[in-house]
Amino acid sequence: MNHFFLQLIAEKKVRRQIKVLQKIYDAKFPLTVDEIAEDLDISKRTLSRDIKDIEHSFPEQEILELNTLYGYSINHTHYVDDLIVRISEESPLLLIVNGVFREEVKSIDEWADELFISTSTLQRYLTYLKNLLKEFKLELTLTPIAFLGEEVNIRHFFFNFFYSMNDISTISHPTEAEHEFHNKVLAGYDEIRKTTNYSQYRRAIYWLMVVNNRIKQGHFVKINPELKKIQKQMETYHVLFQVAESLLPIMVVESLPEDEIVYVDFLTMDIFVYLEDRVISDFHSKEEKDAVDDFLAKAFQVLGVDDAEAVDLRVFISYLRNQILLSKLTPLFQKNVYEVNQFVKGGHKALFYKWVDLLQNDPIKQIANIEYIEDVAVNLTMFTHCMAHNKRFKERERHILFTFDGPNAYLNYLATLVEKFNIQNVRITLLTNYHVTNELVEERKVDVVVCNYKDDSEILGCEVYTAERVPTENDWEQIRNIIFHMDEFI
Repeated sequence: MNHFFLQLIAEKKVRRQIKVLQKIYDAKFPLTVDEIAEDLDISKRTLSRDIKDIEHSFPEQEILELNTLYGYSINHTHYVDDLIVRISEESPLLLIVNGVFREEVKSIDEWADELFISTSTLQRYLTYLKNLLKEFKLELTLTPIAFLGEEVNIRHFFFNFFYSMNDISTISHPTEAEHEFHNKVLAGYDEIRKTTNYSQYRRAIYWLMVVNNRIKQGHFVKINPELKKIQKQMETYHVLFQVAESLLPIMVVESLPEDEIVYVDFLTMDIFVYLEDRVISDFHSKEEKDAVDDFLAKAFQVLGVDDAEAVDLRVFISYLRNQILLSKLTPLFQKNVYEVNQFVKGGHKALFYKWVDLLQNDPIKQIANIEYIEDVAVNLTMFTHCMAHNKRFKERERHILFTFDGPNAYLNYLATLVEKFNIQNVRITLLTNYHVTNELVEERKVDVVVCNYKDDSEILGCEVYTAERVPTENDWEQIRNIIFHMDEFI
């Protein structure tokens, strides 16, 4: 589920109905009313009303399939997507954000009249928007409704809004002209540098849409003079300046302010694709370069990396270098997508927390102005996983430890299931006569512990998956996913 989208759905009933649909679809097997209500912590009466409302939203098709014995199921994900699109087209907050982006100057009363809701209801809805804006270091004013804050942060909010939302909503997509302009910028850039540019096309086009619109409206960024002086000495700036000069006839303004060229030069770091053969641009100072080298040396020692190859090291250095430079504009560049953070933190918990500890206790935190430590740690975790997956670390057989509890006959049955759970290059142990501790995990070199009971007596230094008392097919699938995606050292 798109977390950014849910934050802009003020109507609790609608938010709940989306969660109901997503819950049924994600289960991939029929769910009873009791199961859904319990999982979502709502009453069965409320759930029954929600299901009726959902069915009324799609009178032309049977969205929910009901089996009186097993429960509800959804076989087509586009049903969920269709409902979200319908909601997004009518959501007051989405329409207001798009209106502010288009510079529609309206008071709260005028917006309430246009949206056919009361002013008091709209004021209540706007608290959701205020809270979201705080995450982007912005404030909301109501006379008229507008966003207040630094231009770099305003642009960051709009970028995240459209980049996250336009897989869902049809409002404000990049135009054909912006696609063509972006292609010309890339062609000019590659021609001057004599290289092929590996940037993220979709991310770049949404940045172009936001920057283009703000410049057209007369909103310009202001770059710190000292930062601008340093960045103008970088090779990438000189290339971009030449491209900008050649494209002036088709730009939205007669001349592009120097600060805007510097800003766009910074944006190239945000759309950078971290490939092993990419050339690392210079740091702003030797102090920054030395700080990154020292940090990675300590980190790899803690993580048990004997010798990181140059191609792997280049990825880590490039990422940290870009974060240091981008954070001089705004630390918001460090932020990740919520769904990515949740996936990585859940799937690579031990490795993730090692990176968090490393970042917390190293001078790199101050030098790079790391404000969103968990987001940076998530990215470093993903890079580390890729390095491990490419077999750049010393290989060893992975070890998964099953520790199950239950009646005697049931344990025999579970033992049979475990024996059938065979994955190449994975050693499996079923343990019933020991309490699992960190000492045992280290002694037996365990990578993953799977249990069917809850035990909070000790936080283990490895991946832990808690299955149902009677492990389901979903449990076995999740365990396979953990093993497949896990890092080779945790």
